[in-house]
Amino acid sequence: MTGTLLRYVGTLMSGPRAIQRNFQLLPEVLDSVIDKREAFTLVKHDRTTTVGILKGGLLGFRQDLIVKRFNFRGLLDFAVRSLFFVRAKRLWNINHRLFAQGLPVPRPICYAGPSFRWKSSFFISSLIENSHNLGYIYKRGLFREPEKLALALAKAIAAWHVAGAVHGDLKWSNIMLQRDAELINIFFIDLDQAKLFRTPKIKGIVKDLTRFYRYGLELGAEEWVNSEFFPAYRKMLPAAIINKVDLIFIREKASENWNKKRQRNLK
Repeated sequence: MTGTLLRYVGTLMSGPRAIQRNFQLLPEVLDSVIDKREAFTLVKHDRTTTVGILKGGLLGFRQDLIVKRFNFRGLLDFAVRSLFFVRAKRLWNINHRLFAQGLPVPRPICYAGPSFRWKSSFFISSLIENSHNLGYIYKRGLFREPEKLALALAKAIAAWHVAGAVHGDLKWSNIMLQRDAELINIFFIDLDQAKLFRTPKIKGIVKDLTRFYRYGLELGAEEWVNSEFFPAYRKMLPAAIINKVDLIFIREKASENWNKKRQRNLK
C-alpha cells in the first residue's frame, strides 16, 4: 500500500494536468490510510469533510502533508458536484492561484475529483510546520507581545486584501502563526470560500473583517482588536481604500451576528 501511495503522489507533484491521468489508485489508498490512522492524525471530521495530517516521514516524504477529503453524501449530491462543482478541484484552483501570487497559503500538492469508482474527492497541501492558529494561541494564554502580534497580523491581512484576495471565513482558527526566531509568519488556511480579484474588493474586505471581529467577540478579545489590530490594519491600507472600510459598520454587524448566534445557542 505504501509503495502505491508513494508512486502516485510522486507523479502528481509535477502539475495539475497530470493529476487526473495518474490518480487511479490514490483515492482508495488514501481512504485506507485515513481509516486505519497508522500514518494519519485526524484533525477534523464531520459529514461533509475529513481533515488530517498525513505523516510523511513514515511514507518516505520529507515533510508532513494536509489531506482534506470531501466525503460522499449521497448520489444526488455526488451527481451535482461531479457535473458542476467539484470542491476539491475548486480548492486546488484557488489555492494554486493564491500561492502563485506569492500570498501566504499552504503549498498545493494535488487534488482528485470524484469518480463513479470512488465517490469522495481529495485535496492535498503542505503542512505549515511549527505553527498554531490564532484562536488556539489566545485561548491558551499565549498572546505575548500583543502590539507586535497585531502589527504582523495587520500587515499580512492588509497585504492579502490589497492584492485582491478575500478569505470568506476569516475566523481566528483559519489564521496560522509560525515563529521563526524573532519573526512572526502568518498563513491563511481553509480556503474553500476564498476568492482572488484583480483589484481590492471592498465588500469582501468588510466580510473578512466582520468575521474576524466576531471571532474576537466570541473569545472576549474585542479590546485587543479595537485598540491594537484595527489601528495597525488601517495604517497598512492605501489611502484609496481606508475611507471605504467602515469599522463602525463592521463592529455593529459582527456584534449583531454574534448576538444572534448566542440567542440560537440559548434556545
